[in-house]
Parts: sequence; C-alpha cells; structure tokens
Amino acid sequence: MANKYVDFVSDEVFLEEVKRVMDSYPDNAKEIPSAIDLLKKSKYGLDEFKIMFDLCMNDISFEEWVKAETIRQNGKSIENKMGEFHQRLLGRVEGWQDLGTGDNSHVDLRNDDGTIYIELKNKYNTINSGSGKTVRENLEKIVKENENATAYWAYIIHKNYKSDDVIWEKKNYENNERIRKISCDKVYELVTDDPHALKKTFKAIPLAINDILGTEREFSQEDKKIIKEYEDHIFDD
Repeated sequence: MANKYVDFVSDEVFLEEVKRVMDSYPDNAKEIPSAIDLLKKSKYGLDEFKIMFDLCMNDISFEEWVKAETIRQNGKSIENKMGEFHQRLLGRVEGWQDLGTGDNSHVDLRNDDGTIYIELKNKYNTINSGSGKTVRENLEKIVKENENATAYWAYIIHKNYKSDDVIWEKKNYENNERIRKISCDKVYELVTDDPHALKKTFKAIPLAINDILGTEREFSQEDKKIIKEYEDHIFDD
C-alpha cells in the first residue's frame, strides 16, 4: 500500500517527526500565561514602552497581546525544532544516517557509503562568519580524509527560495569541487533522489497534523488559493 504522506520514509516515521515539532508549540489551554504574570515574570526583558505602542497602535487587548507575545517568545525554540525536523527526517531515509551530535565529522548527515556528508541548517543566514569558518574547516577536513567524499553546507530556506548546488566559494579558501553549497529542493533531492521531495513534505504536513490531532480541519478556499500560489512560487518543478 502506498504511503499517505511522503514516499521516502514510512508514514510512522513522518508522523513521529511532525509530532516532535508540534510538541514544541505551547498548549493554548495550559501554557498561555495571564497578562500580569507574563508582564511581571517574563525572563525576556520586555520593553514596557513598546507594549504601550503595540496596544494602542494595533488596537488590541492585553489578552490578544499575550497570545502574540507568547508565540514570539516560543519562536526561537520552534525554529530550532524545524532544523531538527529536516535533519531527523532526512537521516531516516534508507541509506542515510543522522549523525546527531558528537560524531567525529562534526556534521549532521552522512550516506551509508561515506561519499556524501552534509552540514544542514534551516536558513541560509543561520551561520555567522565565525561559525561559517568552523563549518568550512570541518568540510575541508572531511574531503581531505575521504578522497571519494563530497561535503555540503546545506540549508532548506534560501532567500528568494532559490535552489542551488554550487561550489562553496569562500574568502581565504581555495575552491574545491567537492566542497559545495546546496539549498532548498536540491537538498532533499540529494538525499532522496526525488526532485519533488521537499514539495511533497510541505504538502504532507497539514495532513499529518490533522491525523495526529484527530481533526478534519480544512483551509478555506481563499487560503487554499494563497497556499497554491505560494507553493508555485517556492518550489522548482
């Protein structure tokens, strides 16, 4: 029987990885604090002056502001989970390994025959100059020690949603055909051999969330239209 969600991992694996991300979201019924608790006890150093501007300029209540602020504060944790989502999902494709942390290669993914290594980030701007230097040196070490290996700095979200697979040109380093930069659809294609794998993942997420929650929520016709136009803009076909 064909898989319901994507065809490069089992339905059980896909649901498990989607649920890991879902669990990072606050439970609206239990984890949304009262306005006064958030204002008095927040560890994020709230800007009390901006709060007044937000309330007045957006014509919102404190209850509405609390919901928005809670989402904002949880945003970083959720973004981290998104990076883990892609790493864990691709690491469970047949023929691939999620190296987790502590592997001698200091990267995230490797195929079983050791010819492809991937340092995977969620966004193109996740690394700064310091961490970029570390990533580059790790990839240099990999290709030096493994003459048949190609090492990639990969990221899922690129500005303008551009899919690339190019030599990683970096100042103070020699260009090397086996040290590459890869993004978006090309990352998933590299692992799954399917140029549409990332798009399939995008489309499967709402289905999986509905199944996990036991709901039958559907987007409105207007939302479906927006999603379709956005989807056509994001993915290479």
